[in-house]
Parts: sequence; structure tokens; C-alpha cells
Amino acid sequence: MRSICEKVYCTGCTACVNSCPKNAIKMEYNNEGFLYPVVEQKKCVNCGLCKKKCPILNTKLNKSLNICYVGYTKDNNEIMKSSSGGIFCLLANNILKDKGIVIGASFNEKQVLNHVVIEEKNEIQRLLGSKYMQSNLNGIFNLIKKEVNKRKVLFVGTPCQVAGLKSYLGREYENLITIDLICHGVPSQKMFQKYIEYLEKINNDKLITYNFRDKSTGWDTYSNCVKFRRKEFKELASKNYYMGLFLSDNALRESCYNCNFKLGNKYSDITLGDFWGIKNYYHEMYNKNGTSAIIINTKKGNEVFNNISDFIMYKKCKIEEIIDGNNSLIKSSNRPNGREKFYIDIDNLEFSKLYYKYKPKKNNIL
Repeated sequence: MRSICEKVYCTGCTACVNSCPKNAIKMEYNNEGFLYPVVEQKKCVNCGLCKKKCPILNTKLNKSLNICYVGYTKDNNEIMKSSSGGIFCLLANNILKDKGIVIGASFNEKQVLNHVVIEEKNEIQRLLGSKYMQSNLNGIFNLIKKEVNKRKVLFVGTPCQVAGLKSYLGREYENLITIDLICHGVPSQKMFQKYIEYLEKINNDKLITYNFRDKSTGWDTYSNCVKFRRKEFKELASKNYYMGLFLSDNALRESCYNCNFKLGNKYSDITLGDFWGIKNYYHEMYNKNGTSAIIINTKKGNEVFNNISDFIMYKKCKIEEIIDGNNSLIKSSNRPNGREKFYIDIDNLEFSKLYYKYKPKKNNIL
């Protein structure tokens, strides 16, 4: 077997890797810094299981409840730690108190983004906040399959990652709760590393932590906050080079231009995101520290939401109102004409020059 699905559609979800009985598939970075499955021909026995588990080759339309809310946690401390309204934090706490595990994306000490497992409440901080790049799943699907029969598991990721997990498992598990995020698309780890190198060079200092959604300047006027060994600086996202290139759409994975997992084909129990444009519909629900859009996709998701509803300020809303500020729910990002050249230039241009060459005409973070 030479390939599993067409590379242009492959999301890197790892369903194929986890399902291979001969360990003949491994994820490797391409020259753009995205992970793709590579088949080791000598080990492959052409069983076809990888193709049977691929969510792209086996996409099915899923009926969603589309019960929608606008809301935010009543805990001011939790809302400030979160990207928007702090709903994920409540869901995670609810799983952990029942001795379950929570799995989400977290940076390691080298600023590489991986999905990790947490079991204690004091570890939730590792999973909070937006990370505008693709994470490495590192065998997480196999781990979930082993754990889900023993205890509750909460998995949060992009829509394609949730679809990959569900396709790999092949059936529903009562103990598994899945959350996907409203997703514009994902840049590569390589692009972020290039940006870190640029920041360290111009500041002559070592980067320690990077926060994409610092809300000290406001939820809807958020900043990128960078901590170095000797100093810290904040920059409005609307002026940030990395965010500008992310929103230019040049840096996204090829599959993001043809996303299979928009509304109408959701595999998650709950979809979370920011309720951009909240003042246009529910001014009384606007919170300067963040307001979430909550879409309940399944009966299980509805039960999970009801379990935390006493801790939330919320109001029912219409799906069209959420879509109005989150077009990514229904539409893939457009592939720019210069997309092929972008990841060539990223190796040859200083990051600031890369930004000025490819920045969007209107750098509107929202």
C-alpha cells in the first residue's frame, strides 16, 4: 500500500497509525512542518484496516441536535484563564471529580504542541487557552481505547481530530465525551518555531512561555503575551506577525481548504468557541472577559451540559447567530494563490519580511 488517502485531504488525525496491526505506519513531518502518515512497505500486509478507519475515506453525515447557547462561567478566576467563557474548564472539572481523565493540547518546554493526559484539577491550566497550530496526537487514540472502558474520558481537539478518534474507535462509548472547537484551520509547528526563533533573535533572550489569548487587554481585543527569561511583552493580536499570517490563510494545512467536518458532519458531543458579535444579538450576555458559543450536537452532550448549567450564566440562542460571527462553522478557508510559495519563503525570509509579504489586506483578528 503506497498511500492511504490523497495527501491534499489528509488531516493528520492518526486514525490510520493507531489502527495498523503491524505498526507499519508512522507520522513524519513534511517540508512544511505538518505530520503525514508514511507507510513502511516491508511491514505492510495490505489488510486495508488503515483505509477502513480513515475518516476522510469514510465520511458520513451526522445529524446534530444544534441546541445552542451563549454563556460564560460564573467563576471570574476561571474565565480569565480561558480563551472565551470558561465552559471547557467546567466540563473538565466535572470529569476529573469523577476520577476520569481529560485529554487536550499543551505546549512542552520546547514549545512543541502535543495532546496530553491530565488527571488532577491543578493540571487543567496546561490545557486552557487557544493554540493556533496543529498538535501532535502521539498515540493518544490507542490510549483512549484502553482507558474508556475503565473510566470517563474527555477529549478536546479540532473537528478533524475528533472525527479521526471516532472513526478509529468504530463505535460509541458511554464513558467518552468529545468536544471540538470552532476551527479556522491550523498552521504548522514549523511556522511557530520560526516565529519563536525570530522573537528570540530580536529580543536576545530565551522564550519561556507563549500565550496566544491574554485577556488583560480585553477578550475581544486580546493580546499575545510572551515571557522571556528576563522580560515580558504583550502585543495586540491585531498587530501580531504570527496571527496576521495565520489569518492570511497561507499557512494552513492543505486539508483545511477542503474541511470535511463543518456543521452537518460533526462527530463531537459539544462544539465550543467564541461568540463573536454577541453585542449584536444579546448585549446583556456580553462579558468583557469572554463569552462562549456553545453548540450541543448529541444527547450525551446535552446531558453533560445540564450537569454544569448551574455554574453558568447562559441563554438559548440560534445557530445562525453563532454562524454570523463564526463563518468557519460552515465554510473552509480559501486557499490563497501564493500558498505554494509561502512555505518556501518561510525558510528564506526573516519572519517580519514574511509577514509583510503575505499579511492579509485587512488584518481583522475577529
